[in-house]
Amino acid sequence: MKKTIFIRGILALVFLSFALTNRAQQKAVRPPAGIHRNTVDGRGYHEILDVEDDSTANPPRTIIMYKSDSMYNMVLVEGKLVEMYVNGRKMPADNFYLYDDLVRRLKKQIEKDRAQAIVDQQQAARDQIQAERDGQQARVDAQQAEKDALQAEIDAKQAKNDAEQVVRDKVQAEKDVEQDREQARRDKVQAERDAVQVIQDKKQAERDAQQAVQDREQARRDKIQAEEDKALVKSLMAEVVKQGLAPDEKSVVSLILDESVVFINGKKQSDELQMQFRKKYIKKAGYSIYFHHGGTQMGVISQ
Repeated sequence: MKKTIFIRGILALVFLSFALTNRAQQKAVRPPAGIHRNTVDGRGYHEILDVEDDSTANPPRTIIMYKSDSMYNMVLVEGKLVEMYVNGRKMPADNFYLYDDLVRRLKKQIEKDRAQAIVDQQQAARDQIQAERDGQQARVDAQQAEKDALQAEIDAKQAKNDAEQVVRDKVQAEKDVEQDREQARRDKVQAERDAVQVIQDKKQAERDAQQAVQDREQARRDKIQAEEDKALVKSLMAEVVKQGLAPDEKSVVSLILDESVVFINGKKQSDELQMQFRKKYIKKAGYSIYFHHGGTQMGVISQ
């Protein structure tokens, strides 16, 4: 019962919050009437600026009241000053040029304020949309509160069922004890099997360690062989340049040397040169050296 009263209290707060938010947002979207500024300028004067647009006139007029060190009343038509009062005294039109700087400054400020007013109205419109969304969410929350109240009643019934389940659990616990004894027996058997597996794993680990030693040795031999192959190719390239078959090593784009032929940059060389190179660089039967654009293959190359 207490829980139901608490939920209803929350519901009332949700609806009250929605109503206040909605009222504030509706007030925010009302468009501003003209422009009103009340500030203090850099000289310490208290500035007041009021602007009203008279759209009933043809052409429309803009009426400005500006107070700083003096009181200025102006009328603009299509952005042009047509009437001017200073401290209540009307200024002749031929003196308007004296106030050009003031008029330009005020027009710039008015344009800035109007632009800001448009931004504010757009923000107010967005706030209005958000307020409507908040209202929808408040209704959803109210529905959820009702569901929570129903859930509380269901929970009470569940608590009763849980108490009955405790009794059933006690009976089941006794059965579980017996099952645990049987499981312990099976676990013991499995542990014995695991001990045997540990011994087998240890032997396998020893074999793996021996293989790792062999792999390291093979890697060492491969490294030595790679260094020897590199030195052999470098010596061969130097010999090609020395024989005048290429101006320098970079000029050698491709090279093929085996037991029967030698090609340099796609051109077959003489048998005499092939025999000379074979004697010096071919290590064993079936051995070949193939170089093409920086890539090298050496040894007995499978086709």
